[in-house]
Amino acid sequence: MGAIKTFTPAATAAEQLQKAQRQQLRQLNDDYDAAAKPLIKDYPEAERLSWAKQLDEASRYREWQEAGENGTAPPTPALNAILKGRNNGDGTETLAELVSAVLTRAEAFIQWQEYTGIRHRGEHLILNAKTIEDVQAVTWESLTS
Repeated sequence: MGAIKTFTPAATAAEQLQKAQRQQLRQLNDDYDAAAKPLIKDYPEAERLSWAKQLDEASRYREWQEAGENGTAPPTPALNAILKGRNNGDGTETLAELVSAVLTRAEAFIQWQEYTGIRHRGEHLILNAKTIEDVQAVTWESLTS
């Protein structure tokens, strides 16, 4: 008795295109992450996950400051906890200073969002490409040069 041979049909052109698209999207995302490294390299992921909360509190606090600090300051529980840890009980840094630091970091990250848009554009170009050559032509370098 001989071995049973199975027949595996060759991938269709559409399947080949989809495979190329998946590969190119992975590469685009890897290149995007690599480009972001200088911006986020010194921040652990757990801290980055709190950036939206920090920005929200810092923005509301800054608005309160700019409005003349009338009434009660907005609650800033996340920033207060960070400040407690940064100061180690000695009170050398103020909430206003921390708010400025958070807003400065946020501004740099907001500027980075242009690259997020570039990544989105690349994703659309890859997914709408009709040929493997067109897919492979979409690279981080081609999008940012």
